[in-house]
Amino acid sequence: MSINTDDELCVLLIEDNPGDATLFEHHLSAAGTEGFPPATVTHVTDLDTGIDKLGGDSYDIILLDLGLPESTGLATLDRYNNAVDDREELPSVPVIVLTGLQDEAAAVEAIERGAQEYLVKDDINGPLLHRAIRHGLERHRQAQRLRRQNARLERFAHVVSHDLRNPLGVAQGRVALIDDDEHAPIVADNLDRMEAIIDDVLTLAREGKAVEETDPVDLATVVAGCWENVQTASAGVSVVDAPVVHTDESRLQQILENLFRNSVEHAGDGVAITVGRLPDGFYVEDNGPGIPEEDRKKIFEAGFSTNNEGTGFGLNIVSEATKAHGWQIAVTDGSEGGARFEFTGVRTGT
Repeated sequence: MSINTDDELCVLLIEDNPGDATLFEHHLSAAGTEGFPPATVTHVTDLDTGIDKLGGDSYDIILLDLGLPESTGLATLDRYNNAVDDREELPSVPVIVLTGLQDEAAAVEAIERGAQEYLVKDDINGPLLHRAIRHGLERHRQAQRLRRQNARLERFAHVVSHDLRNPLGVAQGRVALIDDDEHAPIVADNLDRMEAIIDDVLTLAREGKAVEETDPVDLATVVAGCWENVQTASAGVSVVDAPVVHTDESRLQQILENLFRNSVEHAGDGVAITVGRLPDGFYVEDNGPGIPEEDRKKIFEAGFSTNNEGTGFGLNIVSEATKAHGWQIAVTDGSEGGARFEFTGVRTGT
């Protein structure tokens, strides 16, 4: 990421060691000569004062020492996060944590708790600090864009859920009162189809949100739960060496349930479905007629369906939920000639 070198960078440095503070201020004061904007540094020695400063002034980034008088280690970052969560007037500012300890596990944990970078003081020099600030600012901007996108999707979902469902419910109630053997069933069927489309669009809006947090989940257990939610008649599912996957479980359920329904709709009630492990993910395949080569690029498009009874959103929901995880999806032939969906780029294992 490039930073406009004409803009002044406002840095809040929370550091109780005078020598370390002087060194960081030196690195930042020389920034303007190295393709980096000139920096104005506000230095405080304790977290409470830093939080008060954050409430009154505007800062682009915070350099937070984890070893402060009132707290040490990741507890310092937690105290900062809690203060920001509790006080609505405090802005969201990217944080780079500073520490004297070389601890890889703590570094990973700090990032998971919201820090943009984890820097060991003995390793810090001017270029490293500048690079960390660039990356921290860019990741923070991306996170802010993601939050705004999610908020828009949530507003859209609210409109679909309430503003469309309510009049549809009224129409369904009224058509039930019509004494017309010829037309009423047709109207009722179309209203039911509208309701199914609304359900899928609502799901799609929510699935469009990027996955921010994942948990290790046993794929076989999720498969079993999803199978119970799908009307499967005499169809069957088997699991072959399914891995533990790091996922948003509700989004994984959407992926599996829509794939299961798709197999039953296109391959019939007696279809056999298999879920198994890939080197970097998992697959779902069936023994049905498969998907023609010419349709494989179109099946994930919203509204595309070869079944007149379908809404055309099921596989689009699968695609969006896959993208939200940062995974990849590919369609190929199954081992018995049916359709096979392969999910890769998946973090597996405990």
